[in-house]
Amino acid sequence: MPTWNELREFARTNFTLDPNDEDDWFSLIVAFDDERTQQIVVSHYEAYDREWVGFRTSVCKGSEMSAEVALRHNGRLALGALVMDSEGDYMLSYQAPLATLDPGEFALPLEVLPSLADELEKAHTAKDDY
Repeated sequence: MPTWNELREFARTNFTLDPNDEDDWFSLIVAFDDERTQQIVVSHYEAYDREWVGFRTSVCKGSEMSAEVALRHNGRLALGALVMDSEGDYMLSYQAPLATLDPGEFALPLEVLPSLADELEKAHTAKDDY
């Protein structure tokens, strides 16, 4: 069973992290071949008497994608789901219990979610804000 600190160290070893992190979260910027970038935030929290790891990456403002379109995208996602944050913006989100999260399973959302979010952002806004 990994600990939060072991996962953070794995991330530091295998990815370039943003230096402005906290005890319960860190972020990294993923760069793509087309010079676009995407930030993903990884957090550690407790729910249901268990430790969890959450992954979130921004997609677009709520006004840039209808709820119907977001729900249709959710139906096609194999990993994560589109959610709306407190400011009304869409984010791609995924949660996993820390107790069963091995390094490979931890790395998958770090690689997949930013790419998916960037594709959605490009398709719905033609911007690179996140």
